[in-house]
Amino acid sequence: MGFQYWFTVCAVFLVGPISLVESFVYCRRGVYTKTFKGTSRKEYIHVDEKPIEFWFSIIFHMVMGMAMIILGFWLLDGIPVVNHWYAEIRAMLPF
Repeated sequence: MGFQYWFTVCAVFLVGPISLVESFVYCRRGVYTKTFKGTSRKEYIHVDEKPIEFWFSIIFHMVMGMAMIILGFWLLDGIPVVNHWYAEIRAMLPF
């Protein structure tokens, strides 16, 4: 478990919540901003003009953020110290 592993875990835990917050911001604004790799071009998807594409993009963005957080916890489960913490927390729960 070297630097690369911890860097990956930290990156996953940074990207996940940022994606979740972005999806809520897009939802409140009513405009989803699509950017294209390698260009400075942006496409704005308004909820009034393209509702299906807007909601699909928002839901996909939110699911991606949740998946990144779950991936982070899954990566942490492979570390023996953290696995011991999980066992202690599970032992404290009444069910």
